[in-house]
Amino acid sequence: MDKKTVAAGCVLALLPLTGWAQTPQPQATATPAQAPYSYFASLKGGMSQISNSDQLVISETNKQEADTTRSEGFGGLDIGIFSPDGRSRLYYSYEHHRSESEFANDLSFETVANLHLLSGDYMFRNGQDIRPFVGLHFGYAWVESESDLHGGFDVSGTVFGVQAGVNWTVMDQFAMELGVRHSRLPADIKTWDGVDSNGNAVRFESQQNGVSSMYAAVSYRF
Repeated sequence: MDKKTVAAGCVLALLPLTGWAQTPQPQATATPAQAPYSYFASLKGGMSQISNSDQLVISETNKQEADTTRSEGFGGLDIGIFSPDGRSRLYYSYEHHRSESEFANDLSFETVANLHLLSGDYMFRNGQDIRPFVGLHFGYAWVESESDLHGGFDVSGTVFGVQAGVNWTVMDQFAMELGVRHSRLPADIKTWDGVDSNGNAVRFESQQNGVSSMYAAVSYRF
């Protein structure tokens, strides 16, 4: 057998091994990374009105109803987290509300409500700069009176309610928000005694029904 025939046989024998070595291997499919949670903090303020049912007890059969409470300014803050897809958020809210109850004989006192709430919202138009939202909240409230009557009441209990509004992303980490909220307050009736500025004994019945508010907020997302 001549040298050319031996060389040709060796080349033919090595061809399958060379082809196997150069066959491209299938690549592993990359798993897309899940977007991380993002957190936010907001400061908010606006106007609110506590719905009261306050009466001056003149006698068992004669009670004077207070005038309708006026809207007053309030403030609060939110701290929470967005879901990875940005479609929902869960957050803690603190709000401080005030209202004044006035009677025909110049007697008056203020009602102060401090709300600690856990809120959840669903965000529409995901991925857009302007997104409407709706949500629910529940939590705990402390309500008390403040006055110069040398007497007062306080009541606490669970609260619940609804909210809705519009969130606007101004830039990557800053957003503005306009919203409305209504919370149902503890509705216990409290009878309490006080003394007016002239030293006369007075008696009241107080009941809180709810608090409604309109607010604007500025938030930072991180």
